[in-house]
Amino acid sequence: MSIWYETYRMPPGSSRKYQYSVFDSVQVDRNKISLEEASSFARAMPRIDLLVIAPDAVHIVELKPKASLAEVGQVTQYKKYFERDVFIAPYIDRPIKLVLCTLQDNASVRAACDADGIEYIYIPPAELDNLPGYTIGVS
Repeated sequence: MSIWYETYRMPPGSSRKYQYSVFDSVQVDRNKISLEEASSFARAMPRIDLLVIAPDAVHIVELKPKASLAEVGQVTQYKKYFERDVFIAPYIDRPIKLVLCTLQDNASVRAACDADGIEYIYIPPAELDNLPGYTIGVS
């Protein structure tokens, strides 16, 4: 699915990061953290499936083979986390674009995305077959 997004939706001149760990200042600024917590800090942070830094916007892309209403909330929560990211957010002055991609169309999820300003993309599974580097069952 990520290859599809890169191929058809990623603007020219963009960079991308898979499974971007958001270092949310709410978590990073905790003043009492144990050595055990610190050693696994990156793994404990929320992870955005695909983060695209485009010349004119930042795309937070959630990739779900079968999206539900829960993922709509997940995408909006990722935006909040990202806006508090201690490494990237202070340097990004671009608008944030939220995207939810799925392989199974769902009218309820589409309606919720529309209401929350999230771009909803249904990818017909047949479109994945011809992408370079795509293996069935792997995004």
